[in-house]
Amino acid sequence: MSEDDEYLRALEVQRKNFEAQFGSLETMGFEDKSKGNANILSDEENQDEAQDEYEFKGFVSNDESGSDLDNDMDSSEESVSEEEETRAAPKVVKINDHNHTTNGPVISKADKKLLRSGRAPTLAEIARKEQELEKKNKKSKQAVQEDEDNLENDLKLQRLLQESHILANKVEYSGADVTLQTLDFEAPTGNARKRTLDSRLRSISSINSSTKGLPKTLEKMPMSMRKGMIASRERQIAKYEEEARNAGIILSKVKKGELRDIKQGKGSTLASDRLGTGKKAPKRIRDRGLKINSVGRSTRNGIIISQQEIDKVNNQGRRFNKKKR
Repeated sequence: MSEDDEYLRALEVQRKNFEAQFGSLETMGFEDKSKGNANILSDEENQDEAQDEYEFKGFVSNDESGSDLDNDMDSSEESVSEEEETRAAPKVVKINDHNHTTNGPVISKADKKLLRSGRAPTLAEIARKEQELEKKNKKSKQAVQEDEDNLENDLKLQRLLQESHILANKVEYSGADVTLQTLDFEAPTGNARKRTLDSRLRSISSINSSTKGLPKTLEKMPMSMRKGMIASRERQIAKYEEEARNAGIILSKVKKGELRDIKQGKGSTLASDRLGTGKKAPKRIRDRGLKINSVGRSTRNGIIISQQEIDKVNNQGRRFNKKKR
């Protein structure tokens, strides 16, 4: 073998070792030019083997020729059996998909640049990479911790806004001193605790409730007592609105059919569970006047007289009451 053949064979061995450790160059996006040389080498080896088979090895005696024939027969039978085994065994074809991610190590862009440059990374570069990864991990951990803290504070603030009207009746501080530190909204006691738990349960049940967390029926009590409590509540609301109007205070608007809750957060239970949230609209019946059998139909726009009534007065038109003979 020449020096070029030995050099190409060494390159082929190096290529196989490289592919076993890092994968083929085609999967990295490069063109593998060494495969053509490998095919040329394999063709040359096949030609050398064919020439060795047809070389003249001299004359031999009958005994030697007989033994050679036996050996040839045995070798031919073995080759036939091997061929049958190879035919029976299924062929396994492995296709390298460039788009599919392999289970091997993932090579970064920096490592690819180093491979292209043909040098190994220095210790300083490796240490710099480790420091950058540590900084990124620290930043990501800090961001996750900040998000968790912000979410917890948002939930606390939302709950405080929902339950501030309940907790305001139990606070001994002035409006200027009421802060997140002075308000004990996490562990209220007495009626405030009962009302806060009730409001939280109703907010949860309002998700799949048709009444938005409110009870479907009112509490049972005598009808006369209920009517008296409703009338008293309406008088208190009217007085409250009149005082605010005289003082020049602008109150919030109330939806049509609902009442203003001036006792919001007071008591151990909601007054709406006994009296409801709205007011009963009175039935209005329009005065249609005296029922007199006269011509025409009286409306708010005047009298409407139909053509049939005019014909009836004039004794014209169709007659339905005429007897048949």
